[in-house]
Amino acid sequence: MIHIKEVMAKSILNKSRIPGMVYCINPYTGCFHSCIYCYATFMKDYSGHKEEWGSFVDVKVNLAEILLKEVKKKKPGYVCIGTVADPYQPIEKERRLTRTAIEILTDNNFPFEILTKSSLVCRDIDLLKGYDKCSVEITITTIDDKIRKLFEPNADTIENRLKSVKALVDTGIETNIFFGPVLPYFSDSESALDEIFDAFRDTGVRRILVDKLNYLNQKVPIIISKIKNSYPQGVALYENLIRNHNNYVDILRQRILKIAQSKRLNTEIIF
Repeated sequence: MIHIKEVMAKSILNKSRIPGMVYCINPYTGCFHSCIYCYATFMKDYSGHKEEWGSFVDVKVNLAEILLKEVKKKKPGYVCIGTVADPYQPIEKERRLTRTAIEILTDNNFPFEILTKSSLVCRDIDLLKGYDKCSVEITITTIDDKIRKLFEPNADTIENRLKSVKALVDTGIETNIFFGPVLPYFSDSESALDEIFDAFRDTGVRRILVDKLNYLNQKVPIIISKIKNSYPQGVALYENLIRNHNNYVDILRQRILKIAQSKRLNTEIIF
């Protein structure tokens, strides 16, 4: 069950800590996608929720009012939409806050990038295709939807995401794939990476960003609890991941570089 609450935000266009981004916008607090590796679970405590992460979403119902005031007062700068909650999670279909934010940003000449796992972003192609100061980054961590269901239980299917990347690229919208986190045991082998990068290449995407699994002390126990019954052979790898992290990362980086170069794909490793 998802708990939905309407809230009044004090600000919408907030300072960003992401390199290259001046501001961030999160139309929602909490995320229904329930990804077990999510770094944004700290928002549970920040927002005062007692519910389990993935079971609540706060809707910032005054987004339009606040953002319209802020874009008039603040100097234009690059905006990242969706830094701690997917801006196109299912509730966006009804509430349309992300679409409203895009309309306001484009009307006021603010450049922006959208981060999402959802094909719902394609609904707003009509707003994006004529605006040359925007980009879309779609996260894909595996091309096996069985694994996706394990790690990202309520997120969009992999097929839909790959189709969305192609649709955006074909429309001429700057589109990147965020391959992260690379999932140890599930998407880090040479054979898995070869298939994944083939699938990426087929979309026509021009740029791929890759990140490793982070926050190991917090996330590894959660992942082990989720995989131990279906993938017991993967448990030992995760148990050793923290102890042998530096060695693992070095091997993974070289493996990704080799595959990316063989596919002639513009790939940026950010770890």
